[in-house]
Amino acid sequence: MKVLITGANGFVGKNLKLFLKVRSDIEIFSFLKEDNISLLFYLVNKVDFIFHLAGSNRPSDIKEFTTVNEILSKKLCDAVKKTNRKIPIIYSSSTQATIDNPYGISKRNAENIIFNLNKNFKIPIYIFRLPNIFGKFSKPNYNSVVSTFCYNIARDIPILIKDPKNLITLVYIDDVIKKFINIMDAKEKKINSKDFEFVSPSYQITLEDLAKQLYAFKEMRNFNISERVEIELAKALYSTYISYLP
Repeated sequence: MKVLITGANGFVGKNLKLFLKVRSDIEIFSFLKEDNISLLFYLVNKVDFIFHLAGSNRPSDIKEFTTVNEILSKKLCDAVKKTNRKIPIIYSSSTQATIDNPYGISKRNAENIIFNLNKNFKIPIYIFRLPNIFGKFSKPNYNSVVSTFCYNIARDIPILIKDPKNLITLVYIDDVIKKFINIMDAKEKKINSKDFEFVSPSYQITLEDLAKQLYAFKEMRNFNISERVEIELAKALYSTYISYLP
C-alpha cells in the first residue's frame, strides 16, 4: 500500500512514519509545508490512503489558519476527486473545532470540506477531533502542555500553572497512531460517515496532578530509584518524560 502523509514532519506525522517504516508492505509519500501545491496533486494520484495531518495552530500570521487548515484541505479533496478513485482520508482535527475562535473555525471549516467530499463523492473519511496529544517529538511551548512541563522539569526550568485545578483531557500518541493504522488496515469499519472518530483510552488529569507526577519521575531518577509504573497514564507520561531528558 502506498500512503500519503501531509504534515509528515510534525508531531503526529513523525510518530506515524516511525510506525509505518518498519512495515515492508507500506510505501510512504510525504507532503511538507514548504512543498508546492502541484506536488500534492501528483502524490495523491500515486497513493491508496491519505493521512491528512498538516495543520497550523500557532501561526505568526492569523491568515495561516485559513491557508493551511482550510485551503490545503480543499486542495487535497480536489486532488482526490480528480483521481476518480475512492482514496480513504484520515483527518486530524481538534476538539477546539467547537470553539468560535480563528483556529476552531478553520478546523471546523476543514471538517465540513472533507465531510462534503464523502457526501458528494462517497470517499471514505475518518475525522478525529483530538484533545491534547502527548508523547515523543511533541514541541515544548507549542504542541502540548505535557511536552512543555517535561522539557522544563527535566532541565530545572520553572513551570507556570495559572489554574492548578484545570482539568485537561489527554490521549497518548502511540494510541492515536495505532487507531490510525487499524483503520488503514481495515481492522475497524465505519458505521456512520457523519460521526467523528475517537481515540481510546483518553485520560483526564489536573495541571496540578500532572506536574506532581512529572516531578516524581524527576526525583526517582535523581536518586536512581526505579519504581514499577503500573497505571497506563503514568506509564505513558514516564515514557514521554524520559524522551525530554538532556
